[in-house]
Amino acid sequence: MKKIILFLLAVAVGFSADARTKKKKKTQAANEIISVSMHRTTCYGRCPDYTIELNKSGLVTYTATMNLPDTGIFTKKLAAVKTMELITKFKDYRVDTCLDEYDNRIPDLPGIIYEIKYTNKTKKIYNAGWGPGFLKQLATEMDNFGKQERDRSWKKTGFIKKK
Repeated sequence: MKKIILFLLAVAVGFSADARTKKKKKTQAANEIISVSMHRTTCYGRCPDYTIELNKSGLVTYTATMNLPDTGIFTKKLAAVKTMELITKFKDYRVDTCLDEYDNRIPDLPGIIYEIKYTNKTKKIYNAGWGPGFLKQLATEMDNFGKQERDRSWKKTGFIKKK
């Protein structure tokens, strides 16, 4: 009788552990980052206004809005491994735990706005330049993907309508 009870208990624990593993995998898939974009806003002067979006598939989109040599929407395809390196840093730094907005103490300075798209949600961080230091570091790394002037591998895929 003891053997039967122990056997049933072991089976129940096994099913429970299997269910927890499936739930954990499902949660991880729901928290997977699909893309990350960074928008640098303009200032009262001639600060450039642009957005860089990195997709986990390797597609990089650079949208140059104003105060840049050439405005428009530019795309480039990179190895997915290269874009995933930076996307993984967003996950490692736990940007999902950052505040949604940080106080901008000097309104004339350009801002940094992140938009992180997960499988089932989107996280926006306004004025990220005033947040934790790693957000500025990530912005610099994002900028490196958008070096439009020096790299002629960008393909212009759209235009920006002037207001």
